[in-house]
Amino acid sequence: MLKKLSTALAAAVLSAGLVAAGALPAGATPVAVPAAKSTPKVTISKIKNISAGDDYEATIKPSVKAYGNAKITSKKLTVSQGGKTLAYKVKQASLEPGKYTVTTYAKYKTWTTKKIRLKAGTKQLVSDGSKLVRMNCKVSDVETHWMNGFEIELMFLSCTGKFDGVYKARAGYFPYTDDNIYYGVAGENLWGDSFPSQPRIRPIIGGKFTTNVYPLERKVYRTLKKAETIEKRIYSKEKTKTLRQTVTVTE
Repeated sequence: MLKKLSTALAAAVLSAGLVAAGALPAGATPVAVPAAKSTPKVTISKIKNISAGDDYEATIKPSVKAYGNAKITSKKLTVSQGGKTLAYKVKQASLEPGKYTVTTYAKYKTWTTKKIRLKAGTKQLVSDGSKLVRMNCKVSDVETHWMNGFEIELMFLSCTGKFDGVYKARAGYFPYTDDNIYYGVAGENLWGDSFPSQPRIRPIIGGKFTTNVYPLERKVYRTLKKAETIEKRIYSKEKTKTLRQTVTVTE
């Protein structure tokens, strides 16, 4: 029940923002000598012949691996039989007994690392929303709201950490009302995607907790107090590797 409510209400109730963020200015000086690297390699393994299951079908998937300084960006299949294409660049295919021509497509990028010298005062990206950031959060305000007939205590959060400014977020709490108790949500929290651990907190102003956060609404930066040397990945253009084979599905 709570999962359904979260889907319906989270978009309307929760949002996040960041105060005092900025663009990355000039101040990064690349060092000509790249860091140690590992030879990139991408392999496509042949799909083994397979037997159909109880539903008279067998599912095949691409088998692709990356080694060293290589990163897989896409792996798909094209399946044909008797000159007719049955599936075109799909992630997997369900096949009935028979013999098929299967082509695996692997797209990938290779990368090298370079040492970058960052000057003091440079704003360095901490997370663009894809990386978790450790934050110390405090409930700064609480408001009562009614959404779709449910009473919710909306908590305004102020979060700080090893980044500039204050990250503003929201969370919900279902108080112990008759309706909330009846639907089994009383005492539960309502979180958005920014807080994957979904900590249990109460709507008490001044309450504190520490958790990992995806800053999905704003990029998070930190201003360097002194010069630092970091390593940065430099990616190649996307490359493609293919393997064509015959796959037999038996009864």
